[in-house]
Amino acid sequence: MTHALQEEARLAGHEHPLLIGIDQENGLVTRVSPPVAPQLPGPMALGAANSPELAYQVGAATGEILSASGINMNYAPVCDINSEPLNPVIGVRSFGDNPEFVARFASASAQGLREHKVVPTVKHFPGHGDTAVDSHYGLPVIPKTREQLESCELVPFRQAANEGIEAIMTAHISLPGIGDGRLPATLSPDVMRILREDMGYGGMVITDCLEMDGIRATYGTEQGAVLALAAGCDSIMICHTYSVQVASILQVCQAAESEKIPSARLNEAIRRVSELKSRFLSWETALRPLESRENWPALGTDLVKHSALAKQAYAQSVTLVRDSLQILPVSSSANVVFLFPGDQTPAGGAVDGEGLGRKGSYNASVYLNILRQYNQTVVEIRYGSAGLSAELTSTIEAADVVIFTSINARESPFQRTLGLELPSRARKLVSIAACNPYDFLEDASVGTYIATYEPTPEAFAAAAEVIFGRSEPKGTLPVKNPTSQMSVEESELANTKDILQITAVWNAALPSYPLSAQKLQLLINQEHGHHFVARLGADIVG
Repeated sequence: MTHALQEEARLAGHEHPLLIGIDQENGLVTRVSPPVAPQLPGPMALGAANSPELAYQVGAATGEILSASGINMNYAPVCDINSEPLNPVIGVRSFGDNPEFVARFASASAQGLREHKVVPTVKHFPGHGDTAVDSHYGLPVIPKTREQLESCELVPFRQAANEGIEAIMTAHISLPGIGDGRLPATLSPDVMRILREDMGYGGMVITDCLEMDGIRATYGTEQGAVLALAAGCDSIMICHTYSVQVASILQVCQAAESEKIPSARLNEAIRRVSELKSRFLSWETALRPLESRENWPALGTDLVKHSALAKQAYAQSVTLVRDSLQILPVSSSANVVFLFPGDQTPAGGAVDGEGLGRKGSYNASVYLNILRQYNQTVVEIRYGSAGLSAELTSTIEAADVVIFTSINARESPFQRTLGLELPSRARKLVSIAACNPYDFLEDASVGTYIATYEPTPEAFAAAAEVIFGRSEPKGTLPVKNPTSQMSVEESELANTKDILQITAVWNAALPSYPLSAQKLQLLINQEHGHHFVARLGADIVG
């Protein structure tokens, strides 16, 4: 299809090939997916892996896959900072909740894409993270001052602009503290001045889809196209409806003829799009011979290499938030009950409700089969809004271990209710937040809590390895954990776990004077010795 589109453009006399773009954020928002290409981890999973180098490698693999598909522009990486835990549209599509952290990972991802001649597009300017409204279905309001935006939302975009990012996508959000605050950011000259004048950004600006309700229900898609171009956007995205696309083009033509959009503004937009195409696109690449059918679905890329990279990244991302009752690892001979949401699950930020986030699209049997690789007797229970019968409750209470999976439980009362009830019913409980890590993050009663950041089988498989002791959890939570407060207490450092942890602290702090646990125990445990120990949760950090 992409090849045919480029042939059509060449025959029509286009100077440059078409920009063909896609949302390949990976993780929750994956468009080119298995079996055509390996599932790659999304932004928050990469944030949890805490390796910009890994983010770069995943960006490069994404670029290679897209380029082989004839796609030369990616609407990623996401530069939004997920500073609002209840955000229904960003969530795990963000690398985390720290501005500098997000900026660093977005930069690494963009570099990987551009190395394969795929245009990276950071989004959603000036920042969609601090809202509890989805702009697909309404107009979010972020009542922040310019100073507040500068300390948080604008940080990754400023860094991207400084590094010469090729394209920036706008957000359909209301910012009453910027200019007159009347227009959504996509249509606002005041917001665009921040980008063009204050940040000195001269690259291409593309809108988010103007058929989202943040524009369609306020100014209308057709009028929105005129206002966006006039405000300083260079490329207009209208994703769904042919008649709306045609009507928008006609309105833009009329606005150009009447000088509602000055000719200088249109020429500027044309120049920016043309310059970007000149840097990234060529007819030789766009019209290269199609791969033979025998190579499908490999797309001519190294799928084995990409699969190995994905497995490594997922293994590094699984986060054991807490295991206060020391339940892990689970025995392969234990009587295990697996609870999975059978009712519709909240989409959790998938664009337009598409992709992996479709409501009710998760097939628990895939996850059950993963668990049965380690424990062949695992029993599955689908739970929903109707609650559990007395018989199912008895099954749960009789189990040695209950593995409870939630998917965006903050938006799903029946998941929250059951998740908070289980600690008092199950003998041993392992809770997995299979998408948003906030599900039970603040609930210390959920004593063993694992975050995987996306409901993909690949992420779940990495979690299963941790649960059954086949690998160690390596991920770190890329958002604030309100239950991990530093505590300082007097301690005798008597048990083996304490000694091993304090040995790790010692050797990290004093690498030139390493000690074994045995020697350090002799040194520490003196007859009249007293020790103050700093802990984050159950872990000694000083």
